Amino acid sequence: MKKIDAHMHVNFHDWQVDNIVRYLDKNNIEKCWLLSWEEKDPAIEPIYTPLSINDILKAYRLYPGRIVPFYAPDPRAINIEKQLNLYKDIGVRGCGELKVSYEWHSDEIGKYLEILDKLQLPLIFHMEYMRFHYVPKNDGIFERILNKLLNGGFNGLSRYYLEKICGTSLKLWNGHEYFPGYLWDFLYLENRIKEFPNVTFIGHGPHFWNNLAKYPKLDKYTHQKGKIKELGIIDRLLSYPNFYCDISGKSGYNAMTRKGVKPFLEKHSKKILFGSDNTSLDLQRVLESHGLPEVKLKDIYYNNAKRILK
Repeated sequence: MKKIDAHMHVNFHDWQVDNIVRYLDKNNIEKCWLLSWEEKDPAIEPIYTPLSINDILKAYRLYPGRIVPFYAPDPRAINIEKQLNLYKDIGVRGCGELKVSYEWHSDEIGKYLEILDKLQLPLIFHMEYMRFHYVPKNDGIFERILNKLLNGGFNGLSRYYLEKICGTSLKLWNGHEYFPGYLWDFLYLENRIKEFPNVTFIGHGPHFWNNLAKYPKLDKYTHQKGKIKELGIIDRLLSYPNFYCDISGKSGYNAMTRKGVKPFLEKHSKKILFGSDNTSLDLQRVLESHGLPEVKLKDIYYNNAKRILK
Protein backbone atom coordinates (compact mmCIF):
# COMPACT_ATOMS: atom_id res chain seq x y z
CA MET A 1 0.00 0.00 0.00
CA LYS A 2 1.41 3.39 -1.01
CA LYS A 3 2.21 5.82 1.81
CA ILE A 4 3.18 9.47 2.26
CA ASP A 5 4.50 10.68 5.62
CA ALA A 6 2.96 14.15 5.83
CA HIS A 7 4.86 15.36 8.90
CA MET A 8 8.64 15.06 9.26
CA HIS A 9 11.63 17.26 10.05
CA VAL A 10 15.28 17.07 9.03
CA ASN A 11 18.18 17.54 11.50
CA PHE A 12 15.73 17.01 14.35
CA HIS A 13 16.54 14.47 17.11
CA ASP A 14 19.41 13.06 15.03
CA TRP A 15 17.20 12.55 11.97
CA GLN A 16 19.57 13.55 9.18
CA VAL A 17 18.39 13.19 5.60
CA ASP A 18 20.01 9.78 5.06
CA ASN A 19 18.25 8.45 8.18
CA ILE A 20 14.96 9.79 6.84
CA VAL A 21 15.38 8.04 3.49
CA ARG A 22 16.26 4.77 5.26
CA TYR A 23 13.07 5.14 7.31
CA LEU A 24 11.05 5.74 4.13
CA ASP A 25 12.55 2.67 2.45
CA LYS A 26 12.07 0.43 5.48
CA ASN A 27 8.39 1.36 5.83
CA ASN A 28 7.50 1.39 2.14
CA ILE A 29 6.82 5.15 2.21
CA GLU A 30 7.00 6.85 -1.17
CA LYS A 31 7.91 10.32 0.09
CA CYS A 32 7.62 12.65 3.06
CA TRP A 33 6.77 16.27 3.70
CA LEU A 34 9.67 18.04 5.43
CA LEU A 35 8.54 20.91 7.66
CA SER A 36 10.39 23.89 9.12
CA TRP A 37 10.03 25.54 12.54
CA GLU A 38 10.76 29.25 12.68
CA GLU A 39 9.93 31.45 15.67
CA LYS A 40 11.70 34.80 15.98
CA ASP A 41 11.05 35.36 19.67
CA PRO A 42 10.22 32.02 21.38
CA ALA A 43 8.15 32.32 24.54
CA ILE A 44 10.42 29.78 26.28
CA GLU A 45 13.79 29.31 24.60
CA PRO A 46 14.55 25.73 25.83
CA ILE A 47 11.49 24.26 24.11
CA TYR A 48 12.30 25.81 20.72
CA THR A 49 14.30 23.94 18.08
CA PRO A 50 14.94 26.04 14.95
CA LEU A 51 14.45 23.93 11.82
CA SER A 52 15.81 25.75 8.79
CA ILE A 53 14.29 25.96 5.33
CA ASN A 54 17.88 25.81 4.00
CA ASP A 55 18.34 22.32 5.50
CA ILE A 56 15.03 21.25 3.97
CA LEU A 57 16.06 22.49 0.53
CA LYS A 58 19.42 20.71 0.81
CA ALA A 59 17.56 17.46 1.55
CA TYR A 60 15.23 18.14 -1.37
CA ARG A 61 18.14 18.65 -3.77
CA LEU A 62 19.66 15.33 -2.65
CA TYR A 63 16.39 13.35 -2.88
CA PRO A 64 13.94 15.31 -5.04
CA GLY A 65 11.73 12.25 -5.57
CA ARG A 66 11.41 11.50 -1.85
CA ILE A 67 11.20 14.93 -0.21
CA VAL A 68 8.37 17.48 -0.42
CA PRO A 69 9.57 20.83 1.05
CA PHE A 70 7.36 22.96 3.30
CA TYR A 71 8.23 26.29 4.90
CA ALA A 72 6.46 28.41 7.52
CA PRO A 73 8.14 31.77 8.10
CA ASP A 74 7.51 33.43 11.43
CA PRO A 75 4.54 35.85 11.18
CA ARG A 76 6.90 38.62 12.37
CA ALA A 77 9.27 38.08 9.44
CA ILE A 78 9.52 40.77 6.81
CA ASN A 79 8.49 40.20 3.20
CA ILE A 80 6.66 36.96 3.94
CA GLU A 81 4.88 36.94 0.61
CA LYS A 82 8.12 37.56 -1.25
CA GLN A 83 9.86 34.78 0.70
CA LEU A 84 7.13 32.24 0.08
CA ASN A 85 6.92 33.17 -3.59
CA LEU A 86 10.66 32.64 -3.95
CA TYR A 87 10.63 29.29 -2.19
CA LYS A 88 7.52 28.17 -4.07
CA ASP A 89 9.39 28.75 -7.33
CA ILE A 90 12.17 26.37 -6.20
CA GLY A 91 9.95 23.56 -4.95
CA VAL A 92 8.18 24.43 -1.69
CA ARG A 93 4.65 22.98 -1.83
CA GLY A 94 3.11 24.14 1.44
CA CYS A 95 3.39 26.21 4.60
CA GLY A 96 4.37 24.31 7.73
CA GLU A 97 4.91 23.76 10.45
CA LEU A 98 3.44 26.97 11.86
CA LYS A 99 4.25 26.65 15.56
CA VAL A 100 4.18 30.11 17.10
CA SER A 101 2.78 31.80 20.20
CA TYR A 102 -0.04 33.61 18.45
CA GLU A 103 -3.81 33.34 18.61
CA TRP A 104 -5.91 32.88 15.51
CA HIS A 105 -7.72 36.20 15.86
CA SER A 106 -4.49 38.23 15.74
CA ASP A 107 -3.88 40.66 12.88
CA GLU A 108 -0.57 38.95 12.11
CA ILE A 109 -2.26 35.60 11.53
CA GLY A 110 -4.97 37.27 9.45
CA LYS A 111 -2.35 38.80 7.14
CA TYR A 112 -0.49 35.48 7.03
CA LEU A 113 -3.60 33.64 5.86
CA GLU A 114 -4.26 36.26 3.20
CA ILE A 115 -0.82 35.48 1.74
CA LEU A 116 -1.42 31.71 1.81
CA ASP A 117 -4.78 32.27 0.14
CA LYS A 118 -3.14 34.30 -2.62
CA LEU A 119 -0.32 31.77 -3.14
CA GLN A 120 -2.60 28.72 -2.81
CA LEU A 121 -0.43 27.02 -0.18
CA PRO A 122 -1.83 24.56 2.40
CA LEU A 123 -1.04 25.23 6.08
CA ILE A 124 0.11 22.69 8.68
CA PHE A 125 -0.13 24.16 12.19
CA HIS A 126 0.62 23.02 15.74
CA MET A 127 -1.79 23.61 18.65
CA GLU A 128 -0.56 23.55 22.24
CA TYR A 129 -2.37 24.83 25.30
CA MET A 130 -1.01 27.53 27.64
CA ARG A 131 0.65 26.30 30.83
CA PHE A 132 3.54 26.77 33.24
CA HIS A 133 6.67 25.11 31.87
CA TYR A 134 9.55 23.94 34.06
CA VAL A 135 12.88 25.55 33.15
CA PRO A 136 15.79 24.38 35.36
CA LYS A 137 17.67 27.28 36.92
CA ASN A 138 20.77 25.31 37.91
CA ASP A 139 22.05 21.79 38.40
CA GLY A 140 21.27 21.59 42.12
CA ILE A 141 20.05 18.29 43.53
CA PHE A 142 17.03 19.96 45.17
CA GLU A 143 15.80 21.27 41.84
CA ARG A 144 16.21 17.84 40.22
CA ILE A 145 14.25 16.13 42.99
CA LEU A 146 11.52 18.75 42.88
CA ASN A 147 11.29 18.47 39.10
CA LYS A 148 10.85 14.71 39.51
CA LEU A 149 8.09 15.33 42.01
CA LEU A 150 6.32 17.80 39.74
CA ASN A 151 6.42 15.30 36.89
CA GLY A 152 4.77 12.52 38.85
CA GLY A 153 7.87 10.38 39.28
CA PHE A 154 7.93 10.03 43.07
CA ASN A 155 5.72 7.79 45.22
CA GLY A 156 3.07 7.72 42.52
CA LEU A 157 2.04 11.32 43.09
CA SER A 158 0.91 13.12 39.97
CA ARG A 159 1.86 16.58 38.78
CA TYR A 160 -1.77 17.63 39.10
CA TYR A 161 -2.02 16.97 42.85
CA LEU A 162 1.47 18.25 43.64
CA GLU A 163 0.74 21.51 41.91
CA LYS A 164 -2.52 21.80 43.85
CA ILE A 165 -0.55 21.30 47.06
CA CYS A 166 2.43 23.46 46.17
CA GLY A 167 0.60 26.30 44.45
CA THR A 168 1.63 28.65 41.70
CA SER A 169 4.15 30.51 43.88
CA LEU A 170 6.29 27.37 44.21
CA LYS A 171 6.17 26.79 40.47
CA LEU A 172 7.42 30.29 39.79
CA TRP A 173 10.07 30.08 42.53
CA ASN A 174 11.35 26.77 41.19
CA GLY A 175 11.86 27.99 37.63
CA HIS A 176 8.41 27.58 36.07
CA GLU A 177 7.74 30.10 33.34
CA TYR A 178 4.41 30.95 31.78
CA PHE A 179 4.01 29.53 28.28
CA PRO A 180 1.21 31.24 26.29
CA GLY A 181 0.65 28.25 24.01
CA TYR A 182 0.64 27.82 20.25
CA LEU A 183 -2.47 28.80 18.24
CA TRP A 184 -4.71 27.18 20.86
CA ASP A 185 -8.01 29.11 20.51
CA PHE A 186 -10.44 26.81 18.69
CA LEU A 187 -13.24 29.38 18.44
CA TYR A 188 -11.18 31.77 16.34
CA LEU A 189 -9.65 28.90 14.39
CA GLU A 190 -13.13 27.98 13.20
CA ASN A 191 -13.73 31.59 12.21
CA ARG A 192 -10.54 31.57 10.14
CA ILE A 193 -11.51 28.30 8.44
CA LYS A 194 -14.75 29.92 7.33
CA GLU A 195 -13.06 33.22 6.44
CA PHE A 196 -10.50 31.52 4.17
CA PRO A 197 -12.32 28.68 2.39
CA ASN A 198 -9.57 28.38 -0.23
CA VAL A 199 -6.82 27.75 2.36
CA THR A 200 -6.36 24.11 3.34
CA PHE A 201 -5.83 23.92 7.12
CA ILE A 202 -4.13 20.83 8.60
CA GLY A 203 -4.27 20.58 12.40
CA HIS A 204 -1.84 18.74 14.66
CA GLY A 205 -0.38 18.83 18.17
CA PRO A 206 -1.28 18.02 21.79
CA HIS A 207 -4.05 20.58 22.24
CA PHE A 208 -5.54 19.68 18.89
CA TRP A 209 -5.75 15.96 19.67
CA ASN A 210 -6.79 16.54 23.28
CA ASN A 211 -10.02 17.88 21.82
CA LEU A 212 -10.77 14.67 19.96
CA ALA A 213 -13.21 13.95 22.79
CA LYS A 214 -15.56 16.42 24.39
CA TYR A 215 -14.63 18.09 27.71
CA PRO A 216 -10.87 17.36 27.91
CA LYS A 217 -9.24 17.76 31.34
CA LEU A 218 -6.63 20.26 30.21
CA ASP A 219 -5.35 20.99 33.72
CA LYS A 220 -4.60 17.33 34.38
CA TYR A 221 -3.30 15.57 31.27
CA THR A 222 -0.84 16.70 28.62
CA HIS A 223 -2.22 13.87 26.49
CA GLN A 224 -5.83 12.99 27.20
CA LYS A 225 -6.69 9.46 28.26
CA GLY A 226 -9.67 7.17 28.46
CA LYS A 227 -12.52 6.11 26.26
CA ILE A 228 -14.00 8.58 23.77
CA LYS A 229 -17.63 8.81 24.83
CA GLU A 230 -18.51 11.82 22.71
CA LEU A 231 -16.50 13.45 19.94
CA GLY A 232 -15.24 16.99 20.51
CA ILE A 233 -14.74 20.05 18.36
CA ILE A 234 -12.37 18.32 15.90
CA ASP A 235 -15.32 16.29 14.66
CA ARG A 236 -17.16 19.50 13.69
CA LEU A 237 -14.13 21.19 12.16
CA LEU A 238 -13.51 18.24 9.85
CA SER A 239 -16.91 18.83 8.30
CA TYR A 240 -15.44 21.93 6.59
CA PRO A 241 -14.13 21.06 3.10
CA ASN A 242 -10.86 22.94 3.71
CA PHE A 243 -9.98 21.38 7.07
CA TYR A 244 -7.79 18.28 7.60
CA CYS A 245 -5.64 16.82 10.36
CA ASP A 246 -2.50 14.69 10.69
CA ILE A 247 -2.01 11.94 13.26
CA SER A 248 1.74 12.42 13.76
CA GLY A 249 3.75 12.63 16.96
CA LYS A 250 3.05 11.40 20.45
CA SER A 251 -0.22 13.34 20.54
CA GLY A 252 -1.54 11.71 17.37
CA TYR A 253 -0.34 8.28 18.46
CA ASN A 254 -2.02 8.70 21.84
CA ALA A 255 -5.28 9.75 20.19
CA MET A 256 -5.21 6.69 17.92
CA THR A 257 -4.82 4.36 20.94
CA ARG A 258 -7.91 5.62 22.78
CA LYS A 259 -10.95 3.39 22.97
CA GLY A 260 -13.74 4.59 20.74
CA VAL A 261 -11.51 6.18 18.09
CA LYS A 262 -12.51 3.78 15.30
CA PRO A 263 -15.84 5.54 14.45
CA PHE A 264 -13.89 8.80 14.16
CA LEU A 265 -11.42 7.21 11.74
CA GLU A 266 -14.18 5.69 9.66
CA LYS A 267 -16.15 8.92 9.51
CA HIS A 268 -13.23 11.18 8.61
CA SER A 269 -10.93 8.85 6.66
CA LYS A 270 -10.88 11.32 3.75
CA LYS A 271 -9.67 14.16 6.01
CA ILE A 272 -6.89 12.42 7.99
CA LEU A 273 -3.19 12.33 6.99
CA PHE A 274 -0.64 9.77 8.09
CA GLY A 275 2.56 11.24 9.59
CA SER A 276 5.27 10.34 12.09
CA ASP A 277 6.85 13.63 13.32
CA ASN A 278 10.16 11.74 13.62
CA THR A 279 8.90 9.51 16.43
CA SER A 280 9.77 5.84 16.85
CA LEU A 281 6.17 5.07 17.85
CA ASP A 282 4.58 2.31 15.78
CA LEU A 283 1.72 4.39 14.43
CA GLN A 284 1.16 2.09 11.46
CA ARG A 285 0.51 -0.88 13.72
CA VAL A 286 -1.92 1.11 15.87
CA LEU A 287 -3.72 2.54 12.86
CA GLU A 288 -4.12 -0.87 11.23
CA SER A 289 -5.24 -2.50 14.50
CA HIS A 290 -8.64 -0.80 14.14
CA GLY A 291 -9.57 -2.99 11.18
CA LEU A 292 -10.48 -0.18 8.79
CA PRO A 293 -11.46 -1.13 5.24
CA GLU A 294 -8.52 -0.99 2.85
CA VAL A 295 -10.03 1.89 0.89
CA LYS A 296 -10.11 4.04 4.03
CA LEU A 297 -6.52 3.14 4.95
CA LYS A 298 -5.43 4.10 1.43
CA ASP A 299 -7.00 7.53 1.91
CA ILE A 300 -5.23 8.08 5.24
CA TYR A 301 -1.87 6.72 4.09
CA TYR A 302 -1.71 8.29 0.65
CA ASN A 303 -4.71 9.69 -1.23
CA ASN A 304 -5.50 12.60 1.11
CA ALA A 305 -1.94 13.96 1.07
CA LYS A 306 -1.76 13.59 -2.70
CA ARG A 307 -5.11 15.35 -3.15
CA ILE A 308 -4.10 18.33 -0.98
CA LEU A 309 -1.04 19.01 -3.13
CA LYS A 310 -3.03 18.30 -6.33
